[in-house]
Amino acid sequence: MKSISVNTKLYYLLTYADGEVHEKEKEMGERMLLHETKDSSNFHAQIDFLKTQDDSIILEESIGELLHFTKNDQVNCLAWMCLIANADGFMDKNEWALIYNLYHKELGLDLKEITARQKELHQFIRQYRNIPEAAASTTFQPKNPITGKTTNHGPTKSLAFPM
Repeated sequence: MKSISVNTKLYYLLTYADGEVHEKEKEMGERMLLHETKDSSNFHAQIDFLKTQDDSIILEESIGELLHFTKNDQVNCLAWMCLIANADGFMDKNEWALIYNLYHKELGLDLKEITARQKELHQFIRQYRNIPEAAASTTFQPKNPITGKTTNHGPTKSLAFPM
């Protein structure tokens, strides 16, 4: 199969697990792309390609790749899956079955760690709400109210979740 990131494969498997992709799941997928700095058009082309493949092979490949990840990266992937599955306000039983199989049976991860990371990611991505995509990468440089000059405060502190 083509070289496609595990997050993209898992996003595909998860969003199509209940038979329909909800708009909120798409929005959360876009936030994941923004956070992970992935190309949106390439992502959607990869999703279209995955639609033509066998889901069991996609899952098997994803598990194989996840087993080579660090525990931190595994937790990140599963946290994103939980955020996406919950984005529409309801986690379908098929979505939960996929997540449970991955974190518990295949990877042996602790749900508390995934939930904690999910909360961290949720807080972090809230900054993308109502921000135009072009503005998401700029650094805020406020003017000093006394001098009227722009003050460069440098980059803001962010949480780094490697993938």
